[in-house]
Amino acid sequence: MSKIHQNKCSTFLIVDQSAKLSYVELILDSTTFRQTRDHVTLSSFRLLSELTVANILLSSSLKYKGSVILQIHGKGMVSLAVSECNNAGEFRSIVKENQKNSPKNKNHFYSFKELIEPGGGGLFVASIKPHNELMNIYQGIVQINDRGVDYSLEHYLNKSEQVKSWLRIFINDDIAKGILLQALPRVSSQKKMCDWELLTDGLDQMKTSEIIHNNLDDLLLKKYLNKKLIRTKNFSPIFRCTCQRRKIIASIKQFSESEFLNKRQKRNKLEVMCEYCGTVFLIAPGELDKSFKNYGRN
Repeated sequence: MSKIHQNKCSTFLIVDQSAKLSYVELILDSTTFRQTRDHVTLSSFRLLSELTVANILLSSSLKYKGSVILQIHGKGMVSLAVSECNNAGEFRSIVKENQKNSPKNKNHFYSFKELIEPGGGGLFVASIKPHNELMNIYQGIVQINDRGVDYSLEHYLNKSEQVKSWLRIFINDDIAKGILLQALPRVSSQKKMCDWELLTDGLDQMKTSEIIHNNLDDLLLKKYLNKKLIRTKNFSPIFRCTCQRRKIIASIKQFSESEFLNKRQKRNKLEVMCEYCGTVFLIAPGELDKSFKNYGRN
């Protein structure tokens, strides 16, 4: 893969407006993730990449300013994987490994089931957070499908959201790609159902090597030339963390109370590091005291 390759995401409308087709290409390096392969096992990093690709595809379809948060709660080697992405393609992601079930071989490939739910019980959570903080967050929870991130999310969209969808993710050493096909809400006819089947059959026939080693933009436009794809969105996804000092203080305020802070914590600055980007915040005792006092009045 060429080093000049950039993160890309595009959405196309099928000319008869019966479906939309989106793709994403994501470079797997330190500019994309602050949590690199050196910090977690190879399989956990792959899971992180898959979840991020899936989230960029979903968030790109938002019709208003907001963000999509995808979470996988596991009971295997991975305890939690989280990705947040807004409608402009700005994302942040993190994966946490279970210390009790940590993999012995960091470079061994572990299956999705081994990572998440060796004995069952993993959960997949999808949330839509509006940009307007006064609006409620929408959340959906489904059982993990042990076939992988793409099949779990596809199952969620088809069953929980009632949106006819096809989703696949492809990864090699330095790039991750994803394709999402979704039917648009219109009155269905037998012809349109046949069109959907033809579209998904065509996507299923594409080989992984063909997708990985070719420009998806050129590949999809050529494959569906007769469908006259209309590009409706085109952007470059980018890592961007939303951590802020006031949010850190609010979190401490939410989970701690002033009287429970020991004398040393009250005397010295608290050092808090953002898990997404590694930014270190030094919170002075005076900031906490003021926050706790204000919090007590609310």
